[in-house]
Amino acid sequence: MNRRLIVAAAAIAASLTATAVQAQENWVLMGSKSVILNKETDTIDLSAARGNYKAIRIVAKRRPIEISNVEVVYSSGAPHNETRAINLLDGERTRPIDPREDGKFVDRVVLTYKPQLTAVVPTVIEVHGLQTATGARAQRSGAPTAAAATTPPGPVTGNISAQPTTNAPVTAKPGTVVDTGEVLFGTQAVGFAVDRDVIRVGAEIGKFDKIRLRVLDNEIFINSLKVVYVNGESQEIAFNADVKKDTRTKWIDLKGDRFIKEIQLIYRAKPNFRGQAFVEVYGQLADGWLGPQGEGKKYNSGYVLLGAQTAGFTIDRNDVVKVSKNEGGFKRIEVRVLDQAITLFEVRVVYANGEVDIIPANRTKVEAGGRFGPIDLKGGTRNVLEIRPTYRTRIFQQGGVARGRAHVQFWGQH
Repeated sequence: MNRRLIVAAAAIAASLTATAVQAQENWVLMGSKSVILNKETDTIDLSAARGNYKAIRIVAKRRPIEISNVEVVYSSGAPHNETRAINLLDGERTRPIDPREDGKFVDRVVLTYKPQLTAVVPTVIEVHGLQTATGARAQRSGAPTAAAATTPPGPVTGNISAQPTTNAPVTAKPGTVVDTGEVLFGTQAVGFAVDRDVIRVGAEIGKFDKIRLRVLDNEIFINSLKVVYVNGESQEIAFNADVKKDTRTKWIDLKGDRFIKEIQLIYRAKPNFRGQAFVEVYGQLADGWLGPQGEGKKYNSGYVLLGAQTAGFTIDRNDVVKVSKNEGGFKRIEVRVLDQAITLFEVRVVYANGEVDIIPANRTKVEAGGRFGPIDLKGGTRNVLEIRPTYRTRIFQQGGVARGRAHVQFWGQH
């Protein structure tokens, strides 16, 4: 009898404690905006919202809305992308987006949705945040960050200093960490007419403090080379500049260590018999980003990008993702799929000591925007030499036939 009373008392005490904790957390209105659904994106500025938040959710009023992506941009510049189909009727709300144990300051929310070209009545979008009593009292730091306090370097002009390189183009895919440890942002062919190209980067790859170009086949003239950061700032790092053919430029400093949204290039190849130029753009991850104690551990649940490949339409067993920087080794890996769905057969992990770990995937279908894993590596923290997937892009996707190949990324967690 006494034992029953003790158990009952403990249960009541636990319930009261949980209730008290929940009472300290409230969903509060952070901001709202009336939007006419005649375009594809809208931004809701939340920089004036008081305090920090453990999660957000979206509420629609007056008209329904079909959302395909919710991008939450935090005060650090790091974004969280909720990429999934969200159909909200009048008064409906989403489930909590990016829930976390600790509160973060939110700068803005960017919605991507299905436009309604005949819409005339606006939809009111409200953003609500989950806030604790402590979070409500938290204040944004008024002091500039180390990155913001750095005096931005002036743009490069004239002949950009460069070193000779072989004229063989890179075989790696954009978003890949190549053998030298730098990240390939993208490649472009440049003709004699003025080209305007944009290379998407995205904050999920990491923070960068330098970029450089590799120019093959013909020299180029750069009208303007601009970096656009995730927080909306931009920096012109070169203008009216020449780069010789078959050279790799010096590293060009950025405005501190930042998340990069995209690289904008306005340039042309030098008119002569050599024809088009081929340009590769690389970035250098900021010091202290990688490693078990690196800043990268704060983002993407501690995962860092190891490399990427493009899956073919037939079963592909020959792709290799070489891992150049282990920075203390990895405990687990994860496969992330972009653009198109894939069928994943297996993943082979080759360790630095030559041992091979075969992870069966059993013909798993991984949708675009989906993930496979996480996969715990045998033996705990391991140095990984390379990853060898077996997969294919699915010809038949949701909504029809594939419009291109899947882009498959491989991430590691320290």
